[in-house]
Amino acid sequence: MAAAAPNTSPKTWMMPVAWCAATTSIIASGLAVPMAGGPGAAGFGYVFEVVGYGADFRLGLTLYALAAAALGAAFMFAPKITNWRFSSGLAWTTLLFVAIGGLLMLVVPQVLLALAEPDGARATSLAQAWSIAWLEAGSRISVAGVLVAVATFIDAYLRRRRA
Repeated sequence: MAAAAPNTSPKTWMMPVAWCAATTSIIASGLAVPMAGGPGAAGFGYVFEVVGYGADFRLGLTLYALAAAALGAAFMFAPKITNWRFSSGLAWTTLLFVAIGGLLMLVVPQVLLALAEPDGARATSLAQAWSIAWLEAGSRISVAGVLVAVATFIDAYLRRRRA
């Protein structure tokens, strides 16, 4: 009996392409942040560095990049090397959590400080406080994304086709 041809429709590649596009753009926005400059160039990175959150931002970016790369590789290659089939609902939920968490953690704080910068010290300090809150919220949502990814892999393992 001949084996059925694998399904190689364009839909199969939507998840990896969406994953790479979303996480790469979020990580690139974080890598583009200059963390020095001085009071004359008090941008996002410098402000976070002065108030003591520069290390937290860099650590969040590093952990986010590692988690995104590991999960992206796992979602890409696990179905190809095992007989596991992922639930598309859980996989897309993972992508949404990771993308939303990254946006909140790495992009929204930059936008808040950029919007507040021309309005003076009070607006900038308020934006700093809100930026720290968004950084925290984004990291929690990113962790939720990792937990949903773990659930996705457990579900795929439990539903695997037995040879």
